[in-house]
Amino acid sequence: MARPTPRGPRRVVRPTPQVPKALRGVGVLLVLAMAGGLVHVLGGTNAYTPAGHEGYVYHQPLAFGQREFKETQTGPVSTGWRWRQYVTNIDMRVNTFSEEMQIFSSDNLEVTFEAHARIRLKAGSVQDVVEEYSGSDWYANNVRRPYRTAVRETVRRKLAFEIKDESESLADEILERLREEYSDTPFEFLSMSIGNINYPPSVEERVIANLAAEQRRQRMEVQRQIAEAQASIREIRAGGDARAQQIQQETLTPLFVQHEAAELYRALADDTDDDDGVAQARVMVVVPTRADRAGVPFIYAEDR
Repeated sequence: MARPTPRGPRRVVRPTPQVPKALRGVGVLLVLAMAGGLVHVLGGTNAYTPAGHEGYVYHQPLAFGQREFKETQTGPVSTGWRWRQYVTNIDMRVNTFSEEMQIFSSDNLEVTFEAHARIRLKAGSVQDVVEEYSGSDWYANNVRRPYRTAVRETVRRKLAFEIKDESESLADEILERLREEYSDTPFEFLSMSIGNINYPPSVEERVIANLAAEQRRQRMEVQRQIAEAQASIREIRAGGDARAQQIQQETLTPLFVQHEAAELYRALADDTDDDDGVAQARVMVVVPTRADRAGVPFIYAEDR
C-alpha cells in the first residue's frame, strides 16, 4: 500500500497593493518641483531693474563660455524667469558730484573751496557705460580726474580774492570746457558751481588789515573833501565881502552920506511916547566937528 506524499505548509500569495492614481500624480509633481527647484538654484534668475535705472542684461554660462549681452531694460521692470540671466543696474538720474579743492592762486595764496557738478547719463546709454566706461564706477574711472583738472587749471589763473568775486563766471567757464570735452560720451554736464571758499588765517588777517587801512584812507579822503569844501566856502565868502566893500566904496559919495545922515536924524527926532503914553517932542542939535563937514558930528538931544 502506497504511502501518501507529505505536504508542507501552504504558501499564501498576497496581492500587491495598488497606489491610487491621484497619489501617483502628486509624486510626479513633487519630483518635477524638486527638479525645478534644483534647476532654479543652479541658475534660475529674475533680473529686476528699479525706477530711475537702466539695466544691462547678460547671460552667464554655468561652467564654460563667456558672458554674453542679451538686452537692456528701463526700470521699474524685471525680465521674468530666465536661465542664468543677470542684470547690472546703472543709475540714470541726475547726481551732484562734489570735490574739495586746495590750490594756489596766481598771487601764490592757498585757497580751499568746493566744486559741485550736476551730471547725468544720457538715456539709452547703459550698454556703452557698462562695456566702455566701467559700469557703476564710470565717475571715478572716467570723469573725476579730468573734472578736477579742469577746475584747478581754470581757478588758479585768478588772484585769491578774485575767485570769490568771479565764482559764477569761473563755474560757467569750467562747465563749457567739460561739455566740450565729453560731448561724444554718455556723460551730460548740466550745471557747475563753486562755493565754500576759504582762505588761511594769515590771509584773513591780511584782508582785515587791508580793509581797516582802506577805511582809514576813505575817512581821510572824506575829511580832505570837507576841508576843501570849507576852504572854498570861506574863499567865496571872502570874495563876496571884498566885492561888497568895493561896491560900497564906489557908491558912498558925500551927497549920499549926507542924505543917509539926514534920514537918521529925522528918525531920531520923531515924536515918541513916554511911559505914561504922553507924546513928547525931541530937539536935536547936530554940530559938525570939521570944516569940511566930514567926520562924526556931535549930537545934542533934549526931550520935552
